[in-house]
Amino acid sequence: METQEKIIVTLQRDNEALLREKKEIASRCKKLEHDFEHLEAKHSLLLSAQQDFATRSNMHASNDSAKIANLQAQIEELQANLETEKRRCAILLQERNDLTRSKGDAPIHVNSAEIANVAVVREEHNRSEDTVAKLRESQRVHNIQKGTIDALHSEVARLESERRVSHSRENNLLREVDSLRTQVRDLEMALHHKKESISELISSCQAGSGNTLRLKKQASRIHLLEAALLEKDEFTKRAMEELRTETKEVCERYQSTITELQQRLEIPKDDPELRRRIRILERENLELRRAIGSATVSSAIDSGEPAKAVTINPKHQADATGNTDKPGGQGLKGPSPHEVETTHLQSVIEQLRTGIWEHKQRSSMLQGKLDSIHAEWDARLAEVKANFALQIQKLRSAHNEELSRLEASHKSQLLEISKCSKSDNGANLASRLSRIVEEKGYDASLIAIGERLCYLEKRYSQKEEEKTHELLEMQRVAELEKKIQKEKTDLLLEQKNTQIKRFQIQLDELLTALSILQATT
Repeated sequence: METQEKIIVTLQRDNEALLREKKEIASRCKKLEHDFEHLEAKHSLLLSAQQDFATRSNMHASNDSAKIANLQAQIEELQANLETEKRRCAILLQERNDLTRSKGDAPIHVNSAEIANVAVVREEHNRSEDTVAKLRESQRVHNIQKGTIDALHSEVARLESERRVSHSRENNLLREVDSLRTQVRDLEMALHHKKESISELISSCQAGSGNTLRLKKQASRIHLLEAALLEKDEFTKRAMEELRTETKEVCERYQSTITELQQRLEIPKDDPELRRRIRILERENLELRRAIGSATVSSAIDSGEPAKAVTINPKHQADATGNTDKPGGQGLKGPSPHEVETTHLQSVIEQLRTGIWEHKQRSSMLQGKLDSIHAEWDARLAEVKANFALQIQKLRSAHNEELSRLEASHKSQLLEISKCSKSDNGANLASRLSRIVEEKGYDASLIAIGERLCYLEKRYSQKEEEKTHELLEMQRVAELEKKIQKEKTDLLLEQKNTQIKRFQIQLDELLTALSILQATT
């Protein structure tokens, strides 16, 4: 009976331990979910912080000025309090000196008056102690206020330095804006003057047949320039399309390598062949990133060079046609100043147009890349969330099934033990019968029955030992299975954490590459 009670107690203890472990695993799953939500919130906060940085920078100057005004008001108030405390300290010091003087005169008076009034002396002594305590308190308050004033002065100096720095930055920006405005104004004025000169040139060239021929040649030259501009536009479009196709191919290759790496992450990492292949893939990944950077830079350079070539060629063509179109005596003379000014203005205008167009194309291309990167990151994050939720659900279902199986096995074992306890009553009956036979000396049949009962009792004890051994073995197997399940869950969680970290690293690298491209452009 004692062994049965021990077995029941151990089984109950095991059930309690399993329930505790179940609660711990559930709490751990909740903690992991909370950590995942925290990481997601952190990522969203970083994005919102990047968006709010501009607004906060605009509000910084106004907040600093308000802080400086408040600190100056506090400093003035503390200085007034300090002056009042100084006056109080002077008054208390004067009272203390008076009391010490009265104390010094007191013994002579007492000796002369033969201790006339002891209560007055005690009162004066207490008053002097009170004044000393008040003086110490006022000195402590004075020191505290002095420290606060010094801290406020240092804070005001820091804010003043920050304000000066911000003011200098604003002045620099205003100077740059003014210089840009003056440049734009000068260009507009020059263009306005050149328009007047162009109109005068056209009006002067309208008379005479030679002038009409020259005008026709200039019109043909303008048509040639327009055709060259159209060719330049077509060339730039083709270059942009080629660049887009190349970047798309590189992105597809990069995505395929990422999917292959994700599939290979599911394989255990103890295999040396797998480690070697992982190293090779990481090397290929680095080469692909370098190729992406070099391809973007070379494409930017290639897209910029033809535009310059196209804008320069019409000048030479115009000069050549101008030199060939002039008749005999005029071919030896240099071009007129009006023609030089018009060609120079046209070249400047074309260069400005090409520069504006290139900047627009680059900004649109970079914006498209940034949008695609954000979309890809959102898709990956959603996929990781879904996979993580499915794996947690699978782990929970497997754990619940394991607990239900263990509970059913424990219940069946308890039923077997209760049946054995019922049969144990028969063994006790056999022992009692054997004692009765020995005491009263009955016949051989009762002795045989007693021996049979003793044999059955020994057999029962053997079976009980076997049952306890089986229970211990089952408990050990359950603990091993539980440990294996726990290790599996830990491995899965570590793999998912490493995947999330790798995705974050890849996103950071893509963002740095994009920032480098923006800086280079």
